[in-house]
Amino acid sequence: MDDAAVLRKKGYVVGINLGKGSYAKVKSAYSERLKFNVAVKIIDRKKTPTDFVERFLPREMDILATVNHRSIIKTYEIFETSDGRIYIVMELGVQGDLLEFIKCRGALQEDDARKMFRQLSSAVKYCHDLDVVHRDLKCENLLLDKDFNIKLSDFGFSKRCLRDGSGRLTLSKTFCGSAA
Repeated sequence: MDDAAVLRKKGYVVGINLGKGSYAKVKSAYSERLKFNVAVKIIDRKKTPTDFVERFLPREMDILATVNHRSIIKTYEIFETSDGRIYIVMELGVQGDLLEFIKCRGALQEDDARKMFRQLSSAVKYCHDLDVVHRDLKCENLLLDKDFNIKLSDFGFSKRCLRDGSGRLTLSKTFCGSAA
């Protein structure tokens, strides 16, 4: 069954393609239950490296199911088909991402930048209070809602921090991204 048919059975009418990453594609869809448009991230386990499926994907799904903050993209539903496709239904960043916004409109006004930074800081603090680190903060992962509010997205590299015997956070032994 193709993606549109799978989503149709779950009450979603597929719209346009929003993007494609290394291991996932994202489509817009209308949710008949929620009565508004959503984004659906689709990951095919069979076309995704084992390391990603076994390490990163479970972390991302666990964290997405945990977080609930006004400046973090909401996750409405996660389901998997018998053939190994995972569907993550999320809030739609209707104004796109911050990088495209800046490319199209130019530099942010100082008041807008201050507001967006405050929203991002609040989202990051919330994650850190849950012992979650995002590890992939960049303009492409900052989506904008209809009112141009920041929504932190893409928790693919995120992980929970570990604590030592005395309750102190321990440093991660891995890093993400590339050297500047």
